[in-house]
Amino acid sequence: MLKILIVDDDALTRKGIRMLMPWARHHMEITGESANGREALAFLQDNKVDLVLVDLDMPVMDGMTFIRTASELYPELNYVVLTIHTEFEYIQNALRSGAIDYIAKTQFDKENFDQILDRIQANIIRKNSALATPSGMKWKESRILYPSIYALVTVELETDEHIFEFWEQNGLSDRKDIYELMGGVWVFTQQKESFVFPDSFPGTMLLRILDVSDMTFAQLGKLLRRFMNDSFFYEYHPGKTVHVKHAYELCEEETIQNAETIERLKQEWLSLNWVYENELFDKITFDLKNSRLKTSTLYHLLLALESVWNSAYSELTGETLSLPPVFHNWQEVEDWLVQVYRRTDFFQSRAKYSSSIVRSILNVKSYVDSRYDEPMDTTEAARNAQMSYGYFSRCFHDIVGVSFIDYCTQVRMEHAKQLLENTDKSIQEIAFSVGYNDEKYFSRTFKKLTGLIPSDYRKGCK
Repeated sequence: MLKILIVDDDALTRKGIRMLMPWARHHMEITGESANGREALAFLQDNKVDLVLVDLDMPVMDGMTFIRTASELYPELNYVVLTIHTEFEYIQNALRSGAIDYIAKTQFDKENFDQILDRIQANIIRKNSALATPSGMKWKESRILYPSIYALVTVELETDEHIFEFWEQNGLSDRKDIYELMGGVWVFTQQKESFVFPDSFPGTMLLRILDVSDMTFAQLGKLLRRFMNDSFFYEYHPGKTVHVKHAYELCEEETIQNAETIERLKQEWLSLNWVYENELFDKITFDLKNSRLKTSTLYHLLLALESVWNSAYSELTGETLSLPPVFHNWQEVEDWLVQVYRRTDFFQSRAKYSSSIVRSILNVKSYVDSRYDEPMDTTEAARNAQMSYGYFSRCFHDIVGVSFIDYCTQVRMEHAKQLLENTDKSIQEIAFSVGYNDEKYFSRTFKKLTGLIPSDYRKGCK
């Protein structure tokens, strides 16, 4: 009997899986249930389990974190992901983390149950067969006998035809010592240092990893899994070449976690000051790449940039900025940012103000960005910029894209949204925090810009 643990925070889902699927007919047995990854780890300490059915979206410890943690503690354990998501990229990311299969919860109807369990059994047999050498020894436990090894790594793609082309063009198709270390990662030894690459080689890198002698394949697998999760996104570029790395470089922690640094990066982009400054655009692009933000954090920053740019410039340009649904690597992010920057040539090519005027307006804009909770008055802002009221108003609108008062309101409302989403402050406290002494006036202004009163906006974020 194959012993199975179900890990899902929904009790009804656990009950449905236990009761409806024909486990005994497939020589399987449910031995336990857990509501999150932490409970599952505790269960595994005292119980033998062969297969874990694990939901990805759970409180306390999510499914991805559980799989990564349990894989180190129980290397022979098998995982099948339970998910409501059906997007290809999302599923491939789960499989790359160590799962052998996935079950979309929308498949839960009786005519599919036998097919699902047959597929899981076949994947377990395939995995066990791949792990065993002719002598019966698990090859992942064996030690690497060479000072360096090659690893072919690829992101989730709808086809892997280019991988087979690579093996064939380099005379590697019949090699028996090419091992798929995990989903999308193959390792092999080779004396030569140059390779032929297919014309199309998307989302794929060939690494030569040094200093691996006496390391086990399992240890190398952990390093490569970390590299794929943390570094591949930023280090991939479309050039067809061999990338040389020392083994220790695969596990270097480079991701920025500091909230202040993340906020600084965000404000640098959302200020839009880079619209008029080539050097500033190059600098903050370089800083953003080197920050190695988690891809989810990076995507949220770019979503905010999309929103701010559209608010400021879409009406003037007649164009709307649109963020792609997914970025597979940093090169795609940089290409998108450059495209956005080129759109701002609309303003530079039509610039009718001197650099000193532009700098004065951007200084006022930066002041609003940082002192949004203070009283804002167009007359006072014009005086500080040493301009007349009318000239300042015209310059600010032409350069920033909206009037001075509208920009102040936009900045305040963006900060109000963050407070509504991330704090339990009252509406009155939030109004005061963003520069409004009248809660009712703040609420009317908020609704005018967002279509919702603050309390309804907060409810929608829960």
